[in-house]
Amino acid sequence: MNAITDWLGGLSGRLVYAVVGALVFVVDALFFGFVLPGETAVVLGGVLANQGQVSVYWLALTVVLAAIAGDTVGYSVGRHFDPKILTTRPLRRHE
Repeated sequence: MNAITDWLGGLSGRLVYAVVGALVFVVDALFFGFVLPGETAVVLGGVLANQGQVSVYWLALTVVLAAIAGDTVGYSVGRHFDPKILTTRPLRRHE
């Protein structure tokens, strides 16, 4: 965990916002919550905001907008592919 914190802390302010926002977006939109640490990135961004490296207000705005955009994209992907996914053999009984 220290390696991730050190790496994220070594980035400039704008890159911290971009990395945290991208992780939140990908976790929400593409269902990679088991692999990518979206919430952990937000917590680490909060630690950096507490240390004065980034603004907590801009970080919160970035996280909220990334979460809304990610949920919207995730919903759209699910709505588009839902009928096709549910007709696959492993999920047919859950239809």
